[in-house]
Amino acid sequence: MSMPSSLSGPMPSSLPGPMTGSLPGPRPGPASDAPRAHQTPGRVGRFVARLSILLLVVAMAACVPDQPADVEMPDDVTSVDDLPRLQVIHTNDFHGRLDPQVVDGDSLGGSAWLAAHFDSLRVDFDGPTVVVSAGDVMQGTAISNLSWGAAAIDVYNLKGYDAAALGNHEFDWGLDTLQARVAESDFVWLGANVLDEETGEHPGWVRPWTVVERDDVRVGIVGVALSTTPEVVMAGRTDGVRFEDEAAAIDVAVREVREEDVDFVIVTGHVGATCEEPGQGPEELSAGCAGLAIQILEALEEPIDLFLAGHTHLRNLTEAGGVPLVQNPAYSRTISVTRLQHAGGERAEATHRELRVPYHADVDPDVRVLQAVEMWGEEVRPRLEEVVTVFADSLTNEDRAPVENPAGNLLADAQRWATEADVGLVNNGSLRRSLPAGEVTWEVLFEFQPFQNDLVVLELDGALLRDAVEFGLTDDGRPWTHWAGIRIEYDPEAPRGERVLRIEREDGSVVEDDDVVTVGTTEFVALGGDGYELLTQAEVRYMGRTDVDGLRDYLAGLETPVAPPATDRWVEVDGSGG
Repeated sequence: MSMPSSLSGPMPSSLPGPMTGSLPGPRPGPASDAPRAHQTPGRVGRFVARLSILLLVVAMAACVPDQPADVEMPDDVTSVDDLPRLQVIHTNDFHGRLDPQVVDGDSLGGSAWLAAHFDSLRVDFDGPTVVVSAGDVMQGTAISNLSWGAAAIDVYNLKGYDAAALGNHEFDWGLDTLQARVAESDFVWLGANVLDEETGEHPGWVRPWTVVERDDVRVGIVGVALSTTPEVVMAGRTDGVRFEDEAAAIDVAVREVREEDVDFVIVTGHVGATCEEPGQGPEELSAGCAGLAIQILEALEEPIDLFLAGHTHLRNLTEAGGVPLVQNPAYSRTISVTRLQHAGGERAEATHRELRVPYHADVDPDVRVLQAVEMWGEEVRPRLEEVVTVFADSLTNEDRAPVENPAGNLLADAQRWATEADVGLVNNGSLRRSLPAGEVTWEVLFEFQPFQNDLVVLELDGALLRDAVEFGLTDDGRPWTHWAGIRIEYDPEAPRGERVLRIEREDGSVVEDDDVVTVGTTEFVALGGDGYELLTQAEVRYMGRTDVDGLRDYLAGLETPVAPPATDRWVEVDGSGG
């Protein structure tokens, strides 16, 4: 195992070809390395066919006096229990977390232990197992990011993944780097709704569906990306491809893959749901669920057996449109385990669903994966272990809920300082973790702010600044952006567009509509990311440093221990009095 010679180079000249239209082609998986010369019916079809013959023979025997009274059941068809069964292991939003985590005092996750849990589940199940990701595999830690995702792909290969949906963060480094990582993958990347802008066909490096055959069971796996991916990644990073409606693309792909005589059809999608009551423990069902994944399942015309979700980083164990839906929180804090059993109907039955916590105490780490993680870590470990600062208290990001928080204010302060701007602006999606009390290393800062976006300065008039602040309120009037250098009075009950009542500078002076204000932020936000299209009318001035470098330099210059910033920049007022 060695570092690839070109971590972000151009796409190799030979990549797995697309499986588009109805053209059959090579399918990944242990038993499908070459195209089949003819169609082989799935086990469900074979069972039904043989059972029909058996019933016909029995009926004929009843009509013929000298026919033997007993007819022997075929050896492989004795009951419904002989119909296909399948175990599906699923992860989502791994975000490059190769190393373990400690949650509530327990060690869990980490690629070497995940691989061991996968193996244990395979051994414990009497039937075939497939391992599938719902996307956002690579982006998010220093070890993965500094290898442009190659480290994450390496360990995914070792863990035996069969397929992965394209997540929005797969596009963070552009198509050339993504295609290079796809070429290194021993599993298939899926995006039924991802099309080449010029040809309208699926690009050669992504497939709408794949078939895995294992233990005489054929599994069709369809994948979709988030249709709004271009809106949530850096402008220009998806140039050359377009993203279609998820449900329509799934229906087309399901019809195609069923032509391959599969026994099961599962869908993996980088789309998620939010549940009012997410549930706890391994098997408690969620309640009050809504969101894009639910909408997609309710819109599907074609039957599927299971939907594997992601993107929203939330626990979901529910169903919609008669289809079981499973989704893990981020960073492999759980892995979903679903067992499907056919009973002769249109859909398989989910006989078991759980979100299992991959505790270290339950398994020994996989040695091969552990060695791979150590090898990749050696490349960057000295830099990662550098202590940057000491915090007097922890700084929460409130799990990125729309609310002012110390972590967001700290980052806004850092970006304002690093750009020497009047105001700092941070989108809530930048806050990838909370910050602990005590010593904080460069690795922790990287996980907190992993995107390596360039810092920029925008020049706005006061009216446009007000519009930008107004845009940073949710539909129900909660703040989901973080600001430095200003104090905002707002009325959450006022109509949209009229909620921001007053913007003050730190010296108490009011920002008037015709004032000129400089704003320090990231290139992602400046180019319209997270819906900030209104900022694209401002001229962008690049500062020559990344967001995480600016944060590190800012913190290194502060006296320790660093106290969390106050949360007093969004001030809720009742504006009903005029």
